[in-house]
Amino acid sequence: MTLKFWLATFIVAASLGTGAAFAQDASVIDPVKNPAKARFMVLAQEKFNKDPDAMFNTSRVPAANRQAVFECGMKSVLADIPETEVQRLVDMIEGRAPSDPKLAKWFQLEKTENPARHDQVATRAKAICPQFANLMK
Repeated sequence: MTLKFWLATFIVAASLGTGAAFAQDASVIDPVKNPAKARFMVLAQEKFNKDPDAMFNTSRVPAANRQAVFECGMKSVLADIPETEVQRLVDMIEGRAPSDPKLAKWFQLEKTENPARHDQVATRAKAICPQFANLMK
């Protein structure tokens, strides 16, 4: 995966701003119900732990809140992606499958580029992480 891909993945997290509580809805990444989403979350968490700034602009998010914003953003993006497509993403990240540009549609989150996906993720974020609802753009 390229850095550009990861940046697109986490653009929603950057738009969430600040927050004190962790994201609450664990069912999105339940390893029993959604093993590929759970694996993707683990891979993303590893990357985030190494360098949060490589994934999204953390300058607007206080250090104490970055994990919560990361979790909310990840859950919001992953929630609406079919498990089979997330598995393809995991396979790509882990080098078992070639890059598939068709999957980029899930990570085109800019309102100006893809308003429908932007709104879908923003709505999901408000449902998953209501503590951040007032921070949505």
